[in-house]
Amino acid sequence: MINFRMLKLSDLWLWAAMSVLLLIGLLAIFSCTHSLQAKFGVDSLLFVKRQLLSLLVGGVGLAIFAYFDYKRFKKATPYFYVGILVLLALILFAGGNGKSAQRWFQLGSFSFQPSELSKIVMVLVLAAFFAKRKELKTFYENGSLLLLVSLPFLLIFKQPDLGTALVFFFILVGMLTASGSSTKLLVFLVTPMVSIMLRPMPYVWIVYLLAIALALFLTRASFWDWLFVLGINLAVGVAMPFIWGMLKAYQRQRVLVFLNPGLDPYGAGYHSLQSKIAIGSGGLFGKGFLRGTQTQLQFIPEQHSDFIFSVIGEEFGFIGASLVLALFAIIVWRAVVIAGEADTPFGSLLAYGVASMTAFHVIANIGMTLGLLPVVGMPLPFVSYGGSSLLMNMISMGLLQSISMRRHKLIF
Repeated sequence: MINFRMLKLSDLWLWAAMSVLLLIGLLAIFSCTHSLQAKFGVDSLLFVKRQLLSLLVGGVGLAIFAYFDYKRFKKATPYFYVGILVLLALILFAGGNGKSAQRWFQLGSFSFQPSELSKIVMVLVLAAFFAKRKELKTFYENGSLLLLVSLPFLLIFKQPDLGTALVFFFILVGMLTASGSSTKLLVFLVTPMVSIMLRPMPYVWIVYLLAIALALFLTRASFWDWLFVLGINLAVGVAMPFIWGMLKAYQRQRVLVFLNPGLDPYGAGYHSLQSKIAIGSGGLFGKGFLRGTQTQLQFIPEQHSDFIFSVIGEEFGFIGASLVLALFAIIVWRAVVIAGEADTPFGSLLAYGVASMTAFHVIANIGMTLGLLPVVGMPLPFVSYGGSSLLMNMISMGLLQSISMRRHKLIF
């Protein structure tokens, strides 16, 4: 445990950035939900009150994970991992349904989403894994790593929740890069993802394969490296129809609409088009708090959760949107600084994992609202409405502060 004097060693930038984002989130949630009183007869502060209650629970989680020495959580990672697997498996049978997905445990009037907490559990598990193994040499070590990530990935994909499942992949890539454990495995993971994106353009994909072959030749790669890297990329290309068929109908439609926004403007493309209209109409300074027409007239579905950035863009304009981006940049920057100054490899990898997870959430959510990425169910950290997401993000901040407060010895 720590002495309260150690609070002076906590990261003030993190406290400030998180607090301002939470305030902006509460204002945006109120703006896009208070008009529901006239439409549905609900309390105009209902969503704000629930978010404040979630904030209280999240604050407890932050305090616990900041107060205890983060090194203690390393020994508990196997229990965290097994526990989250059990919850993810149970939710397939006992979870609540919503919009063709089975993702929540219903607790009275509140719901709990285990997939959100599974993200921070995966960061802890991977940090412990990489801290123990400086270099992945054997097939067993590489296979163990992929199995660790694959089990929760598949359980979440089954719900289905493709957006959350993708977070696991980017957490793995980010932490694998930071650890430097296996460059070959990193190439093996990243290049097929690029192949998936380029496969719809056959000629570009062929050029990409030739570039991989040239890189392997210049680095004097072994025969097995040629076989695995080129083999997996060719296999992904051949298997694209099968991969496409594994997606749900609405997921396929989202990808098609992303490639051609006008394909279904009143259906799958409606969210993205209305979001871009809202953000674009905000201009430089925005229309003003509670004055956004798209927001107040409820043109954008789920604007209090996944599309909350459109509320900020319309009512606070380019200035407000830029402020939000700057605050997230501060959080990622401080996480990287804390990682570089951590007193143990486990702490360093843990901070890099939180940085990777947060960065991907921000890029995926804001890219979705701007029409730069396909629509996925991805909340904006600290800003979007949602108790499970807020709890997970505040726990991650608690871990960062725990690492920060133990970077230097406390002198009495």
